[in-house]
Amino acid sequence: MTLAEANGRLRTVQINEEQLWYINSLYILLDLDKDDFCKIIDAVGLDKLLKKRLHYDRLLIAEEELSKKEKYIQAKQRLQEIAFEKMELEEVVNAYKHD
Repeated sequence: MTLAEANGRLRTVQINEEQLWYINSLYILLDLDKDDFCKIIDAVGLDKLLKKRLHYDRLLIAEEELSKKEKYIQAKQRLQEIAFEKMELEEVVNAYKHD
């Protein structure tokens, strides 16, 4: 969300670029519509959300790490499936050669 979009949606406060940057990780984590996110800022208050910045940043990092781990596990499982499929195909090819 851009600064202009945020300030156009906010009712109780206007934010600057730095503040938008600080709450961006919360915006990403919540994965809400821009209007809904701005309603949260209006309801809770910008200062409260800014004070939690480090917490949101840590959550975002943890989410990214979990996503990478899940992708790694899926890739590892797929490689095992491919290796098994390769063995089966080689058996078919070898059986044909010996017939």
